[in-house]
Amino acid sequence: MTIQKINFDLPPAGTLTANHAVDDPLPHYYRPFVGWLYRRRIETGLELLTPPYARVLEVGYGSGILLPTLAKLGRELHGVDLASDPAVVGARLERIGVKAHLVKANLCEWQEARDQFDLVVAFSVLEHIPDPATALAAIARVLRPGGSLLVGMPRVDRFMTALFPLIGYQNIDSHHVTSHRDVRRAAEPYFQLVRAKGFPWFLPGWACLYHNLLFRKREDAGRP
Repeated sequence: MTIQKINFDLPPAGTLTANHAVDDPLPHYYRPFVGWLYRRRIETGLELLTPPYARVLEVGYGSGILLPTLAKLGRELHGVDLASDPAVVGARLERIGVKAHLVKANLCEWQEARDQFDLVVAFSVLEHIPDPATALAAIARVLRPGGSLLVGMPRVDRFMTALFPLIGYQNIDSHHVTSHRDVRRAAEPYFQLVRAKGFPWFLPGWACLYHNLLFRKREDAGRP
């Protein structure tokens, strides 16, 4: 696979607002060094993609920090988030020329029609979900057969429990409950793993701090 160089399109500071005073990572993207780490872990995942795509969906768009970058990858951009206000996020994105169709909904209960999207992106989402199989089944339903799912998620273990307080996150174990290995197992009925790439890239897979997984939806996923 040829690596696609996709730079993180960071909106000017103050363009977006955090949707949670403590848990939203938005401020970290603008911090020296930590901001580079946050952006680069996502760029590492985006390098697995082969754009363009017709319809792109981001699961867990939060403040909208990634949507300007995703807008460059597809002709039509969508987002679903459990907590964010789509009107607020959409209005702020429009100030910088980004148009996205956003909804506030629980992904697992979202009544979107089947086979709608060519690419689904979920960065730093699935580690928060105790039952990843249900979320992956919902993603498979809205993704067209043969479509791509890009998952990015941090390493989940005792080492990360000790590391996260250094960047301002306490009690991370109450938030990060699912590992990338759990996701790989739960994805098997619906998806085929195409490629995986960790961050930092020079570390062996078991030592990476962040894991990016590119899946392809199986042609018969979810069908009788």
